[in-house]
Amino acid sequence: MRLLRVKDVGQNYKYKWPEDVETFTNFVDYVAEGADGEHQVRVGFTEREAYGKLRVRIVVWIDGYPHAEFLGADDCEKSGDVLSVIKLSGTKGELMCRYPDAPVPERYGGFRVEGLPIRVSGKGVWSSWAVVVNVGNHESMVALAGLRRLERER
Repeated sequence: MRLLRVKDVGQNYKYKWPEDVETFTNFVDYVAEGADGEHQVRVGFTEREAYGKLRVRIVVWIDGYPHAEFLGADDCEKSGDVLSVIKLSGTKGELMCRYPDAPVPERYGGFRVEGLPIRVSGKGVWSSWAVVVNVGNHESMVALAGLRRLERER
């Protein structure tokens, strides 16, 4: 999936998750193109507590459905890096791609991948592989969301 143009920018987008409502302080709306035509994409930004620290949080929606979530690395303020855990389809929903034991699926070859515990510390950090992108690289975030969308449709 590739970005075609910016459609809108805004603030205070509220998204209703099954358990609660989350407010994204800023968002950018795009028109994107996939193999199946044009799509509406929203990249939302906020902060929330994760692993004992207030971290950047980014969610990418395609046609109103959240397909990718990112959280700030420990050094996000300096590096700008955010991470998204690689999940694989399983018999009981999505399972983490275990770091360092599980191989990263070939379809993630176009992304920068690192072990989550290498970049994120704190109590309860998952031992999983994660895609790493810069907060300003919306193209890669949307590409990952597009890949996850295709994975879910299978």
